[in-house]
Amino acid sequence: MDQEELQRIIDRMTAKAVRRAPQTLRRMVRRRQLFEGRLRRHWGRSLDLCQLTFAHAEAVGAELSQLTPAPCDMVTAALIQLHARACRAADEVHCLLSAGHGQGAMKPVRLLYELAAVARVIGAHGWSPGNEDLVERYYGHEDHTAFRAMQIFQRYAEDLGVEPYPDEEVEDARRASQDAIDRFGPGIKNQLGWAAGPIGNAPANTQALAALAGLAHLHPYFEWACAETHAGAQGMQLNRVETRRGPVLQTGPSVAGLVDPADLAVQFIGHITHTLIEHSRPEPEPELWVHLAVLHQLQARTHDALESAHLRTRDLPLIG
Repeated sequence: MDQEELQRIIDRMTAKAVRRAPQTLRRMVRRRQLFEGRLRRHWGRSLDLCQLTFAHAEAVGAELSQLTPAPCDMVTAALIQLHARACRAADEVHCLLSAGHGQGAMKPVRLLYELAAVARVIGAHGWSPGNEDLVERYYGHEDHTAFRAMQIFQRYAEDLGVEPYPDEEVEDARRASQDAIDRFGPGIKNQLGWAAGPIGNAPANTQALAALAGLAHLHPYFEWACAETHAGAQGMQLNRVETRRGPVLQTGPSVAGLVDPADLAVQFIGHITHTLIEHSRPEPEPELWVHLAVLHQLQARTHDALESAHLRTRDLPLIG
C-alpha cells in the first residue's frame, strides 16, 4: 500500500466518523445521562451537603472581604486571595465528583492541601515579630518563578509557532526576579524559599511545609494525589478497578472513590476558612465566628452522609 492509498483510506474513515457524529454523540450523551442519574440517586444528598459546605465557606470569605477596610495589610490580603482560590478549587472538586471522577478530583484536592498549608503558615507566622516580611517573600518568590517560566517560554516560542515576549517585558521580569534575590537572598529561588528567614530554615518540600502548618498527618493523601497527577507507574496501578468480572482499566467515570476527595476537600476548605477568620485584621466581627461554627457543623453532616453512601456503594456497578 503506497502513501496516497493510505491517505485515501484515512480520509474516508475520517469522513465516515464525521457523518456518524450525531448518532455517536447522542449515544454518548445518553449513556452519560443514565450514569449521572444513577450516581445522583446514590450520592445526591452527600454531594449536595458538600456543595452547601463550599458555598457557606465562600459566603464567609465574601463577608469578611466586604468588612475588611481597603487597602488592608498584606497578611489579610494574602489570606483573602488564598481563600478565594481555595473556593474555586473546591468547586472544581464538586464538579468532578458530580461527574463520577473521584480520582480526578484528587488533583484539585492536592491544590487545596497546599493552599491550606500556605495559608496556615502565613496566618500563624505573618504577624509574629521578625516575620513582618513573610508575605513579601511569598510574592517575591513568585517574581522569580515567573521569570523562570518566561525564560522557558522564550526558549520554545519559535517551536510552538507563537510570538515570544518582547525584550522589554523579559527585562522587567528579570529585574523583578533579581530584586527579590537581592532583597531576600539566593534561597528565595528554592521551591519553598519564601518560608525561610526568621521562621527558620526553608522547608525542603511540601511535607515539611505541611508539618510547619500542622497538617503533615494528611500528607499520605497528597502523595496519592501526586500519583494521580503524574505519569508514574503508581498512577497506572490506581487506574485499575476491581469489578465483579475482574480488574478493569478505567477510562471513564465511576460511582466509587468519591468519599476521600469529598471529605478532604471539605476538611481543607474548613482549615483555610478558619485561618482566614482567625488571623485577618482587624478583629473579625462576632457573627463570622458563628458562621464558622455553622461551617464546622456542615462539615460533620457532610462526612456522615458520605460515609453512609459509601457503605452502600458495594451494591452498585462501579464503572460508568
